[in-house]
Amino acid sequence: MGILKERTIKSHWSTPQLGVQRPKHSIKFMPYWKFQLIHRHLRPFDHSKIDETAPLPKLFQAADEWSDHIQAVSAEIFVPGPHLAVDECMIRYPSRSNETTLVKGKQDPLGFKIWVIAQQGFFIRWLWHIKEAKYSAVGVEHPPPKSSRQGRGGRRGSRGRGAAKATGKKPAKEDKPIALNSTQSVVVALANMLPKATYHVFVDDLFSSSDLFRSLRKHGHGGTGTARPNCGIDKKLQQDKKADWEGPKPATSLPNSR
Repeated sequence: MGILKERTIKSHWSTPQLGVQRPKHSIKFMPYWKFQLIHRHLRPFDHSKIDETAPLPKLFQAADEWSDHIQAVSAEIFVPGPHLAVDECMIRYPSRSNETTLVKGKQDPLGFKIWVIAQQGFFIRWLWHIKEAKYSAVGVEHPPPKSSRQGRGGRRGSRGRGAAKATGKKPAKEDKPIALNSTQSVVVALANMLPKATYHVFVDDLFSSSDLFRSLRKHGHGGTGTARPNCGIDKKLQQDKKADWEGPKPATSLPNSR
């Protein structure tokens, strides 16, 4: 089967037509129904390594080794340029599974959802999307929440602010982590998975926000994307977009003057 390629596995057991030369080993030594019994026990992964208690679902654990290998090889043969795109993609899977996601409007609306960073149609890196996870994607780390208690650390912080005021310097805002939601954090995580360089990431209105672009700038990257009216953009741009939706206003006719 590895040498002779067919459209389906069952095609290897089809009877050849006159004038067509093809091997008959599969038909001669094993019927198709017996191969189906064996095929049930063939796995492309080691089932003994599946961890039932791991946060990563079993389905993705089975494919994770192949996924990491493909991404590692892709990183060796493909050197990305400065302009990249991040988007969500669907792996078609119409059968039953707890990990499938339904995204209406897609060409393949039902399947496994992944977050991809790509260039010229080549997928460089990707992350699994987990529906029940707190941050929805594997490998996305968020800063720990700030504690509201004021102890010795709080007093130190007040002294630090007082010292900054005494010296006339303001505390640097760049050191503070920028809060992003689970979808926007995927963009930064994927960009940081690439070789260290300066990239310009293009996104759609699913990701765009002022916080995302500030976070990309903090990591040394640029960003461009379409925007929704409620994503925190400038009010003038919001008014211009609303005017585009309403369309051009009809011209008013002036009364004839006598």
